[in-house]
Amino acid sequence: MKKRTSRREFIERAAGIGTIGILAGCATTTAETKQPVSAVKRRIVGANDRIQLGFIGIGSRAGSMLESTLAMDGVDVVAVCDTYDANLNRASEWCKKKVPGVRSYIAFEDMLEKEHMDAIVTGTPDHIHFPVILAALDAGLDVYTEKPMTLTWESAKIIRDRVRETGAVVQVGTQLRSMEMYHKARAVAQSGELGKLMSVHVHRDGGGSLLDKSKTPVNATESTTHWPLFLRDTKKYAYDPLRYFHWRQFREYSNGYFGDLMMHHMDMCHFITGCGMPSRVKAVGGIYLLHDGRTCPDTVSAILEYPEEFHFTYTTTAANAHYGLVERYLFEKGVFEIRGMGEMSIFRDKKEEKVPSKGILNEPHLQNFFDCIRTRQKPIAPVEAGLMAAACAHMAVLSMDQGETATWDAARECVEL
Repeated sequence: MKKRTSRREFIERAAGIGTIGILAGCATTTAETKQPVSAVKRRIVGANDRIQLGFIGIGSRAGSMLESTLAMDGVDVVAVCDTYDANLNRASEWCKKKVPGVRSYIAFEDMLEKEHMDAIVTGTPDHIHFPVILAALDAGLDVYTEKPMTLTWESAKIIRDRVRETGAVVQVGTQLRSMEMYHKARAVAQSGELGKLMSVHVHRDGGGSLLDKSKTPVNATESTTHWPLFLRDTKKYAYDPLRYFHWRQFREYSNGYFGDLMMHHMDMCHFITGCGMPSRVKAVGGIYLLHDGRTCPDTVSAILEYPEEFHFTYTTTAANAHYGLVERYLFEKGVFEIRGMGEMSIFRDKKEEKVPSKGILNEPHLQNFFDCIRTRQKPIAPVEAGLMAAACAHMAVLSMDQGETATWDAARECVEL
């Protein structure tokens, strides 16, 4: 049986990950977050102007985003930032082929202070999203952030409010929203032709393996990773390459599979249905097999119930990939079945319509962001969607940790346990 986290342990864990008012009930913000936002000056980017862009955090995921961006017209990557020297050097060499004068930074604060940019793309570990986004907004920049936007519902609200104050364009990297296949699902669902949606079921299983220090880069050291800049305000540890390169498996830096994998499919449920926040979330999980020092569960399940009278269920394990990934939307008069995020069938009674897909691409989501920088329109994955997704993932973590149902108070916009 999973040991329930005591309230004292929960408070200590919350302090360890640098969260803001993580305890149950409507949290108050710190004095820092109450400070008024200074008026920001933003360059008007015309149709023929080149967007001046910076990249912060350039690992495998953001490295892919950088490669896609460098192949696009109308955008110059003028600055790159990463705490791992190898990543930074690689990104700099890529960019020099297009912008010979690209500058490199280790600390994002230095980059934001010294560079004249229109926007940034951030792909840092999840626990660093909040300070990067907030600092960029206060510098008058637009932001593309990998998901989750933040680790807590409280910090997500702070970002949402700051965006409203500054008028910035913020695109969250839930790039499934830019796939035509899901647009088809959204159009059919909201047309009403399939009747009422009753439930959504997502199973995403993978074959995991034990964390192994011997498989981390040999040139990575406390010095070449600038370890304190990775830890930032979280609990202090001696240099640990597993924490640095497998940060998604550690609670200080990640909400585990809820904030990583579930978030994509939960956000698509929000996009397809147009629903609001769930009224309550119940979740369970634990480390059932991979006892290798990780602190995020290798197996989790969650149920989210929505006021629109349907529920979303999610389950994943890293122990067995036999069933892979399937999303199923069960309506009164039909079904969506989406396999591997790459193909969809719409069943109307027993008749099947197959919907093709071009797969998951970086470019459409990035292009939408760049277009919105010029037009000042709201992007397809706006900050409000980022808040919903971050809050839902955090509610699942809170429920799992406390063994209680997490509820959302819509009037006060807060989580209660």
